Amino acid sequence: MFSRFAVYFDEVVRSGSIRKASERLHISPSAIDRHMLLMEEKLGVRLFERMPQGLRLTAAGEVLITYVRRWRRELGHAMAQIDDLTGLRRGEVTMAIAEGAIDFVAGALTRFREDYPGIDLNVVVAGAQAVGDSVTEGQVELALTFNPPEGHGFRVERTMVYQLGAVVAQGHPLAQRSEVGFAECAEHGLVLPDESLSYRQVIDNLWARTVGGRTRATINANSIGLLKALLQGGRGVGLLTKLDVTAELAEGRLIFVPLAETNIPLSVLSLISASGRTLSVPASLLLNHLAQVMRESGVGGAG
Repeated sequence: MFSRFAVYFDEVVRSGSIRKASERLHISPSAIDRHMLLMEEKLGVRLFERMPQGLRLTAAGEVLITYVRRWRRELGHAMAQIDDLTGLRRGEVTMAIAEGAIDFVAGALTRFREDYPGIDLNVVVAGAQAVGDSVTEGQVELALTFNPPEGHGFRVERTMVYQLGAVVAQGHPLAQRSEVGFAECAEHGLVLPDESLSYRQVIDNLWARTVGGRTRATINANSIGLLKALLQGGRGVGLLTKLDVTAELAEGRLIFVPLAETNIPLSVLSLISASGRTLSVPASLLLNHLAQVMRESGVGGAG
């Protein structure tokens, strides 16, 4: 009963309603509601407050969901280790990635699935801060993010080092240059990541040193994908790393031009896990795979 309740309870909390949990689990709402009521009766407390806009956890529900999720993670780890003892490679891994790492991760995960077809992957794309939080809060086992802050409960497993440069479309006036100054890039109109992406602080510091004042961009966006689409349309000059435009560079859709300025802060892509937490066998396999790909692909690195 508890195992089934744990699955239903976790999904109801994530979804915010029994109806949405029912749709995701393909279980009737009445069956889910019955399990919630039975557990409330057994514990002698209410787990949810039934609100007009949905369900809200009570204090008792908050306590229980923490232990339910921990129990589900530990059970998954135990099952994965048992599989490992018998020579199997099955299980599930949840990881988070910063948007700028999408192209890199897509290629790396394709190779991983070929080697370990029995391991299911759940990948969440989020901003750098949210990615870090998801690791420390135990929502994911692994993450790839840029420039993670030190001393926040992370263990850095591997890094790749990249530097910002100008990114333009084929045929752009700057496309044939061997290098270009930051101020000249600005004359063509900058298409930049906004403050929600970690690159922006680096760009703002560079602007302050070379141009002065506040950074001026013709377009700001919180999506690397949107920035790349705009740049391919010839909308201006982007400031990104080669990692951000791996596929576009290979296909000739965008051109990367190094910046002429010296002492440009490096952008570090880090593979991180939570300090003091033992990874499941599937997560350990994925970590080793990603670390190997980063060793093969990175400019610099450690781990």
